[in-house]
Amino acid sequence: MKEKIAQGAEAVLWRDDGILVKERGKKGYRIAKLDARLRKQRTEHEATLLNVARRAGVCTPQVIEIGDTTLKMEWIDGKLVRETLNDDNCEDVGRKIGTAIGKMHTYDVIHGDLTTSNMIIRNDDVCFVDFGLGFQSPKIEDKAVDLYLLYHAIESTHWGVLDRVWSVILDGYRTKFVDADKVIKTLSEIEKRGRYRHR
Repeated sequence: MKEKIAQGAEAVLWRDDGILVKERGKKGYRIAKLDARLRKQRTEHEATLLNVARRAGVCTPQVIEIGDTTLKMEWIDGKLVRETLNDDNCEDVGRKIGTAIGKMHTYDVIHGDLTTSNMIIRNDDVCFVDFGLGFQSPKIEDKAVDLYLLYHAIESTHWGVLDRVWSVILDGYRTKFVDADKVIKTLSEIEKRGRYRHR
């Protein structure tokens, strides 16, 4: 039975017999031909990122079928990290998050929307979903921005465990990505620029 899960700015998510269907809707403000091409490109691009991240050893939904504007994926049955991260599990979960991001960055996968709402705990693993804003890039700055977004997402939703979880995220990240220290240094520079702009 088809069940609507979420409606975003870009797509609608459906659950259909254990499959997650992501359907990119038409944008009336765009020329129809251009709109169709963009939706097709973004659908194919997201499927590519999911597959590359899986090859890197990261838990992501397995791509089942790619349509022009529809992506069918494995349904990840578990609980959102946003709903489950706490004092007791933050170090274990944080380390898993960090190692997974390190693997993705080794393959130049930039998630683009690293929040605890896009991570699902399944069994003993942390699975990453929704690569709709992602891209591939070898740039240290892009990887630092990926971490910057994650830090501020955790700060806004899990501030009580922020220091502990962030420390182990970076520890895990360093174990899997050879240029981790360069990224973390750049992250510090981005933070300084951000503080300066907000004054």
